[in-house]
Amino acid sequence: MTTLEVEAPETAATIALPAPELLDRLERVKTDRPVVVSLYVRLDVQDRIRTRYRIAVRDAIRQLTESVGHEGLPHAEREALHRDLARVQSYLDAPAGLPHSHGLALFACEAEDLFEVVALPRVVRTRLLLGTRPRLAEALATLEGFGRMVIALVDRTHSRFFVVTASDVHELSALTLPFTRGGKYHSDRADAPGWGEHDFHNRIREERHRHAAAVAHQLTTLVREQPCQGIVLAGAARTVVEQRRFLPRDLAGRLLGTARLNPTSATADDVRRAAFEVRASWEKAHEAAVVAELEEGMATGWAVIGAKPTLRALNRGQVRLLIVAAGVSGAGYRCVVSGRLALSAADCRDEGEPEPVPDLVSEALDEAFRQHADVEIIDDPELKERVDGLAGLLRFR
Repeated sequence: MTTLEVEAPETAATIALPAPELLDRLERVKTDRPVVVSLYVRLDVQDRIRTRYRIAVRDAIRQLTESVGHEGLPHAEREALHRDLARVQSYLDAPAGLPHSHGLALFACEAEDLFEVVALPRVVRTRLLLGTRPRLAEALATLEGFGRMVIALVDRTHSRFFVVTASDVHELSALTLPFTRGGKYHSDRADAPGWGEHDFHNRIREERHRHAAAVAHQLTTLVREQPCQGIVLAGAARTVVEQRRFLPRDLAGRLLGTARLNPTSATADDVRRAAFEVRASWEKAHEAAVVAELEEGMATGWAVIGAKPTLRALNRGQVRLLIVAAGVSGAGYRCVVSGRLALSAADCRDEGEPEPVPDLVSEALDEAFRQHADVEIIDDPELKERVDGLAGLLRFR
């Protein structure tokens, strides 16, 4: 397995990243028959509880194994494929060896001496695909499209700033408020009288507010310097709540969420983990807004609901956001001449012999990633009913 360890003194997390030469090698792999295994595994917190991700992988392997007999593979290649699947399952059966990320992509092919793992900051759905090439669309889209996040760790007198991307964590210059108080109720002005308890506490409050304003100004500067997906505030609960009140309106609109971290002892690994968890929570909260936009789009003609109209729009390149209800599955067909996806063989009239597709949703996801469309998975049970399996927001009508 080829990985690249990224290390920087004191400020960067140690993260397993796909080396550029690894991605280049994967893009060059090409076989004559569909024997290349591409597996995407979602590894969010709920998926790691009692290793639930292994159940999803076993189901995907069983479904693929049942369909292999219809692929027309020679006996030797079927046996090699079974060995690849056994190696994949053996790797995933050891949770301690998995990357500390929210997902991974695994590519295997015995004929090409291929077994590579790529750690990913997000996987939309656990799925297993078979083809003549590694299915890299989701991995490349995730690594290229994962936005830059700015993280501020704040306490009463100083703060630390981090920039988190899909593959790196970088700490920026800290911001420290000069400590101007002397001892309790006393100043540092030699024999001058003290401030008194009332004035002393007013001064604490003033210093805290001055520091919060400075943090907000620094965040505004960092967001303006480069494109940014959003910001995260971390620290003690009271400090974070107070800091939120000092964010200007445009910056408050970019707030993805908050986290509980100790600003003085948090490591870059802690920051990265917290940032990814906040982003995952933000995405779940984003589901309701997406479904509301979908229903509004249906009223204006800028959205489609249902598998058949969504696949038709996807085949035309109309979909800018593909919406998938979690857990939906089903078989379909790919029209050989046009390459488009269809629900039934009859939909491929005059487009060559229809080719069976065991997992139509996985193929639709891969097609969306190839078209650089966004993907939203709806997990909420009530919202899923309003999606009707597959839906999409359109780029054009």
